[in-house]
Amino acid sequence: MRIKRRGTFLTGLLTTLALALTAPATGTASAADEPGTLAKPAFLAPFECDSVWTYSTYPDHGNVLDFVKAEGASAGAPVLASAAGTATRHNQPGGGGQYIRITHADGWTTEYMHLATYEVADGAQVAQGTVIGTVGSTGNTTGPHLHYEQELNGVHQDIELEGNVLSPYPSEYGEKFITSTNGCDGDPGDPDPPVLKDTALAYDGPATVSNGSPAPLSAKLTEKEGGAPVADREVTLTLGTDQTCKAKTDAAGKAACTIAAVAQPLTDSATVPLKATFAGDEAYKPSEATAELKLQYVTGRSYGLSATVPVLVLPIVIAPTPDTGEVRTADAKAVAPACTQNISAVVLTADALCANVTTTTGPSTSTAKSTLTKLSLGLPGLPVIEATGITATSTSTCTASTGTTDLKLTIAGTPVTVPDIPDYAIDLGAGAKVVVNEQTRTATGLTVNALHISGLGGADVVVASSTSAAHNCT
Repeated sequence: MRIKRRGTFLTGLLTTLALALTAPATGTASAADEPGTLAKPAFLAPFECDSVWTYSTYPDHGNVLDFVKAEGASAGAPVLASAAGTATRHNQPGGGGQYIRITHADGWTTEYMHLATYEVADGAQVAQGTVIGTVGSTGNTTGPHLHYEQELNGVHQDIELEGNVLSPYPSEYGEKFITSTNGCDGDPGDPDPPVLKDTALAYDGPATVSNGSPAPLSAKLTEKEGGAPVADREVTLTLGTDQTCKAKTDAAGKAACTIAAVAQPLTDSATVPLKATFAGDEAYKPSEATAELKLQYVTGRSYGLSATVPVLVLPIVIAPTPDTGEVRTADAKAVAPACTQNISAVVLTADALCANVTTTTGPSTSTAKSTLTKLSLGLPGLPVIEATGITATSTSTCTASTGTTDLKLTIAGTPVTVPDIPDYAIDLGAGAKVVVNEQTRTATGLTVNALHISGLGGADVVVASSTSAAHNCT
């Protein structure tokens, strides 16, 4: 929020040379040496009584300071004359913007740059504490602040305010502060500072966002009283803590901008904080709005085989093997436990069982897949079931969930032609059945079991199970 002033160094150099050329010979007192001349005014901070400001400078900036408010918005804050004098208006679009120079007694001047407004006429006589303008960001600057200078006969001097020399100057805001006593006498002749209007900001963008996808954000800025739209003001929209875009309000008070690709962490609540901010200016007070947006995410699980077979003497219980476990993410991810080469448990054998879940973003997608190369199951009292080349796949996005099963099935040595439809059931007799391509839908996703065999006594065998789901879609 700073500028380099052009021409100041040259002016000072020429003035210094002129003084040197006209200085009296050695032994002769100059006007500057005479008692009572060039008396320095008792400069006060150029801000309202009791307001606190922080200041800084930077290399090549010269013997000048930039001021911003320690708390609250700087934009629109009244700027007061540091001492009595004659105020003249100036404008330097590529540098100091709108600024006022006050000529004080005995060769002293002060300058107040980047003003949003002038509050005194050109050439006006002003008293110490007179409001001469308001803080703004006109000219070459990146944000509202007051650029302040003190000069003696055109040469910059170390800045002294409130009876204290402020040098050495800090290079960062927040290191040094000054509290103004200017105008604390309450002189009723001082002009009143401008009255800023209250504003209201409301987020009106989408309620959900998805990692890897663009997020079109928007907010509406209005006058708090009456609700009139506030146009041509910059609003900052921040998603999470680190993704920000900015836009100016249109005639309806709406500011809209887009985060190119959302990248936010998935929390337990699956939400992302959103903040819209208007910093305020010379006419309007600052305001902000917050919202909690839902973050789209996906889940998935797959496993090769699970079984409960109550055979005599030693019941068979096989936990889901291999099993990805529940996968929950808003990012691109792949989960694939080591394949199981063989399961052999008296009445069943299975070879090369594998399971994996893969997720992608932009849009969010979950694909669960489980495979077996071969299965043989012979439950007591039932025909032997054999299957090869078994694959079950379930895929979910925010728009659809789909599932497929692929296998070759033989029952009691006879090949079975399986139609390409979900939930194809085959009666095995004795209260047992096998369901091919079993599909169970939920509000968010789909589970696909390649084979589901059930029998008397609670026998239950699931072969190649895959589940996927998409959440926070609306």
